[in-house]
Amino acid sequence: MALLGKHFLVAGALVVSASAVGAQAPANPPKCDIGDAIKGNTARATLSFGVAQQATGSPIAATKLKEVVKLVESPEKSGDDPVSRAFVLGEALSLWLNQPGVGATAKRGDLGFATNPDATIDLVGSIDSVFKIVEAAKPNCSDNTAFYRGGHKYYLDMANAAINALNADKLDSAEYYATQANRLYPASPYGAMVLGSVASKRNDNAKAIQYWTLAADVAGRDTSYRDVRRQMLANAGSVHLSQAQAGSGAERTAEARKAADLYSQLIAVPATKGSYLYGGRQNYQAALLLAGDTVTFMKSYEGLIANPSAYEYQDLLNSAVNAARTSKSADAAKLFEGTLAQNPFNRDALFNLAVTYLALEQNDKVTPIVSRLVAVDPSNPENYNLGARAYLSLAKNAQTAKKTTVAAAYNDSTLTWYSKGNKLPFEVSFTEFSPSESQLVVGGTVLDRRDKIDGDAPAARPVKGKAPAKAAGKDLAPKAVTLKFEALDKAGSAIGSQTVTTESLTPGKSAKFSAKIAASNAVAYRYTIVE
Repeated sequence: MALLGKHFLVAGALVVSASAVGAQAPANPPKCDIGDAIKGNTARATLSFGVAQQATGSPIAATKLKEVVKLVESPEKSGDDPVSRAFVLGEALSLWLNQPGVGATAKRGDLGFATNPDATIDLVGSIDSVFKIVEAAKPNCSDNTAFYRGGHKYYLDMANAAINALNADKLDSAEYYATQANRLYPASPYGAMVLGSVASKRNDNAKAIQYWTLAADVAGRDTSYRDVRRQMLANAGSVHLSQAQAGSGAERTAEARKAADLYSQLIAVPATKGSYLYGGRQNYQAALLLAGDTVTFMKSYEGLIANPSAYEYQDLLNSAVNAARTSKSADAAKLFEGTLAQNPFNRDALFNLAVTYLALEQNDKVTPIVSRLVAVDPSNPENYNLGARAYLSLAKNAQTAKKTTVAAAYNDSTLTWYSKGNKLPFEVSFTEFSPSESQLVVGGTVLDRRDKIDGDAPAARPVKGKAPAKAAGKDLAPKAVTLKFEALDKAGSAIGSQTVTTESLTPGKSAKFSAKIAASNAVAYRYTIVE
C-alpha cells in the first residue's frame, strides 16, 4: 500500500558561486542614474577607486582606497549628493573587505577615515548601512549594490563556509558565517537558509521556520533561486506538518493550515516538477485532511482526474491513495486508473485499484486487475484473497438473482483463488521501493508459511493403536528462499535484474531482504521465487 512519503530534507551540500548570487536582471531594467549626480570630491574618488580596482591585492590598491574614503567621508560642500557619496563609500569598503589581510573589522584610520581613526569599524555592517541609503533612494540601482554585496570573494567565502560548517555539524561556526553572509547580502537566500537549518538542528522549530520562510520570500524575488524557494517552503511546511500530526484540537488545525499554505506555495512555483511537485502535493493533501478541509482536498486533485496524462504517475498514485483513505472511492478509482495508464505494472496501483473496485462493488473489474497483480507479486496471499472476495460477492449476487448455475461457478472460482493464496509456502511483503536514475532498490520480508499450506483441511482422526500425526510443519527442514527481481520500464520490459537469497527459514520465521538492481529510471518490478 502506498504510504505518505517522508518530508523533504533540510539543506544539503551546496556550493555558492558568483553566478548563483548575482541578482536576476529584469528584461528591460531601468537605468541606474547614480553617476549623473557625482561631482567634486565624489567624482575624484571614483577615479581613485578605478585605479584601486585594477590593482586589487597590491599596495597601490590600499593607497587608492584610502584616498577614496578620505574624499567621501565628509561632504565637500552642502550641495554634495549624499546618495552618490554613500554609493562610492560602499564600493570602497566592499573592495577593502576583499583585500588580503583585511578582516571583517579594522581600525578606521587604516582604511582612510580621518575621524575617530583609532576606533574599530564593522566593515560588513558599514557596507550594509551605506548601500541601504542607496537602495532606498534609488531602487533601480539595487543590481549595482548587489554586485558589491554578493559578487565578491568575501561573501562567497562566508556563504560556502556556512554551508560546509553546517554539513559538518559545526553549528556555531555555521551560524557565524551565515550571519555575516546574511548581513552583507540579505537579497540572497543562502544566509537565512543556513540559519534556519542551524536552528532546526538545535531543535528550535520556531526560529527554523522564521529563517526558512525568510529565505523562501527572498528567493521568490529572483527566478534563479526557484530551487532554493522550493526547498525552503518544503522545509518550513515539514515542520508545521509534523507539529500538526503530533498535536490535537485547535493546535493541530492551526499547524495543518500553515503547512497547507506553504505546500500550496511550493507546488505553485513555476516549472515545479518531479519530487517537489508530487511530494509537495502529497503533503499538501495530508495537511488539508488534518485541518478537516475536505473541500479543498478534493479540489487539489481535480486537475489530475481531468487530465491524468499531464501528471507523473507518482502524483496520480499519491492522490489516489489519499482519496481512497478518505472514502472518495470513485475519485480514487479514476486516479489509480490514471496511474496504471502511465505505469501498468505498478504493484501499489494494482493492489489499491482492486481494493477500490471491491469498495465500489465493481466486482467484475477486480479479477483482471488481480491477475496483473499476481504476475508481478506472486507470493502474497492477500492478492489472491482479493480475487476470492470479488468472486464471493458475485456468487452472492447471482444467488440472490436465482441464477444457481452462475452462482455455483462463481463459488468454484472463489475457492480456486483462495486456495492459490492459502497454498503459498512463503509470503513476500514489501517495505521499500526506491527508484533512481541509476538503480532500483526493493526491500521487504519473506515469511515461511509452509506450516499453513494445509491449514484449511480438516484434521485426520488418529488410527487406533497409533500415535496422533504431528502437526504440519514441525518436521520441515530449514530452507533459504531465493528471489529473482527484475526492474521494469513502463512497457513492462526488464531493464535489469538481481537475485537475493535469505537466510535459512523454518515455519513461522521471517527474514528481511534487499535487492539493488542496476537499472536506469525503472518504474516497477516483478519477482519470482527460484526453486
